[in-house]
Formats: sequence, structure tokens, C-alpha cells
Amino acid sequence: MGPDPELSELGPDQLDRPVETAVAGEWRWLPHRRLALGLRSTPIPAFLFVVVGAVLGPAGLDLLGPSALAQVQALVWVALAVIGVFVGLGLANRPVDGLGRTYLSGALIALVTIPLLGGGLYLLLVQAAAPVAGHVAAGAILIAICASVSAALHTADSDRADVRRAAYLADLDDVPLLVAGVAVVAALAAEGVALRLAVTMACGAATGLTGWLLFERADPAERGLFVAGTVLCLAGIGAYLGTSPLLSGCVAALLWVAMPGPADRITARDLQWMQHPLVALLLVIAGATVDWSAVVLWLTACTVILRIAAKLLASLAVARVSALPPGLLATVLLQPGVLGIALALNAGQLLGQDYLWVVSTVTVSVALSEILAPFLVQTYEGAA
Repeated sequence: MGPDPELSELGPDQLDRPVETAVAGEWRWLPHRRLALGLRSTPIPAFLFVVVGAVLGPAGLDLLGPSALAQVQALVWVALAVIGVFVGLGLANRPVDGLGRTYLSGALIALVTIPLLGGGLYLLLVQAAAPVAGHVAAGAILIAICASVSAALHTADSDRADVRRAAYLADLDDVPLLVAGVAVVAALAAEGVALRLAVTMACGAATGLTGWLLFERADPAERGLFVAGTVLCLAGIGAYLGTSPLLSGCVAALLWVAMPGPADRITARDLQWMQHPLVALLLVIAGATVDWSAVVLWLTACTVILRIAAKLLASLAVARVSALPPGLLATVLLQPGVLGIALALNAGQLLGQDYLWVVSTVTVSVALSEILAPFLVQTYEGAA
């Protein structure tokens, strides 16, 4: 059975560079936002799902109690794998021009925000002798990594080059955070972190290669089953090795993009209907998992304040390297992304109750930052 000729191009999707029309000379904050690199835009704020989870969780109506949350943990692994696939597909859809400068700017942003946010939280935790379990320094670093994630807005679709580059930077600055977060979580989960991460990437590539051999020549009625099975394998790799399905899914997606044929578009089309429901499920579970203690609320307030300060300083520090105005950088960097909550849930699954305060702090701080971001920077105006 030969390849499906209709899959040579599936029409506009997240793999295509956005066709953008805009009002010249202005930056407008629109309700649509990309929740994470590679995911489609959505008009529904992420914090609403966190609120729903908090209401349904043990601190609310208790409809999502500990036993119910334990039963849906497998879906969390699958959701992480799907997000990882779309992150990999999104990475491949970056303009080549100025890509090196954009990656360098993203790395510099991480180098500014993580020490400021993580160091500040560590000092506060130590000085206050906060009663938290686990390793205090590791927890502070994890919160800093997860809370530093940004999500580019689906901005008025500007035709201005600086606005597009700022949006790409807001996406790509998550790459070093993703790598650092996966590495820290894997290191805390068990010994032999380098070997386990290498095996995760190798198994992700092998699974991607198997899917590439199957997808294109599969019957359309069977193709969805193969894609779903591949995603389940990618989720199982991270769960078994104690690393992250975000990593295995991203590696598989990058291989699909690099290999000839429409495997990347097949995967994007067949998983497209799953991304928003799974992200919503992830956010609801995160909201239900939150431990509403005084320590978590205090840490949340500190995290939000330090995050704002770190992002503003990073905007100033990176403006020259990125050749972008600091105000524009602050606009895109202050908006948080759900990839941070995904990393925190991944840590909670592998590290257990000792790091529940980390998951809770990240979840509430990301939700609160999303509420505050539009009020902090609403409009960017400059020369076209």
C-alpha cells in the first residue's frame, strides 16, 4: 500500500510559519496565546483549568481525591509525551535567519532568570527556616526553572520583523529550561542520570524511527492507531527510565521532521485533536494536586515577585544581543507557559510527596502570573 498523496501538505498547521497580518507600529495584547512551543493558540486562559482543578480537588469538593488522582497518573505521562512531540515539531518550525542569535538570547535569559529566581528563593527558604521536605536547594532550582518558562502570545499577527522575532524568542527561550528541568528531575529521581538521559533519547529516536516506517504506508484507518501506540511508547520510556516523556517525545518529533516523508505532518494531524484536552487535563490535575498551605502561599508570592524582577532584568540584559527593545522583550517574556507546570508535574510523579511543595508553588505561581501579565505590560508601541 503506497503513501497517501494527500499528506504531502495538510494545509496550514503549527508546522507552517504563521501568515501574519497586523497593525503596523503597535503591539496589542490579545486573548489568544500559545500555551507552549508547538501547541496551537487558545482563547481560554490556563489559570481557569487550574481553578477548576482546585475546586474539584481535595481542598474543594473532593471529587478529585487522592485515589482518583492516582488513577489518572498514566494520562499525565501521555500528556507529557504529546506536549513533547509538539515541542519538537515547534522547534523545527523556526526561521533560519537569526536562529543562532535567538538561541543565544534564550540561553542568556535562562542564565539571568534561574540564578536570580532560584537563588532568591533559596535564601528566603533558608533564612525563614521553612518547613519543607526534600532538598531545599534542588527545590528552589526546580521552581526557578519551571516558573521561568514563557509562552508567546498570538499577538495581532504583526508583519513587523521585531515582533515576530520576539515571539520566536519567547518560544525558544524555553529550550534551555526544558533541558535543565529534565536533567534536574532525572538527577533527583535516581543515580546514573547521564546514562538514563542518553537511553531516553536513544529509545525516543528508535521509537520515532519505527513510527516513521509505519505512518506513511499505513492504511488511513489504521494510521491513528499507530500514532497513538507510538505516543504511548514514548510516554512509557520516560516513566520506566525515571526521566521525562517530554524528552523522548521531542527527540522522536525532531527525527520525524528530519526524515523524508510526511511523518511529522501525519503525527501533527492525528494528535491535533488531543493536545488541548490533554493540556486541560494536565492543568486540572495540577490544580487538584496543590497543597494550599501557608508555606506554599508564601512561596508563591515570593516566586511571582522574583519572576517579574528576573524577567525585567533579563529583558534589559538581552536587549543588545537580541537587537530587540527591552519593552517588547518584557511583553513576551512575562507571559508564563504551561510547559513549566508540565515539568513540575513530571517532578512530582518521579520525586513523590517530598516535592509536593514545588509542584504546588509552580502551579499557583504560573496561574497568578498569567492573571497579572496583561496588567503589567498591555501595549507596546514603537516605530514600524
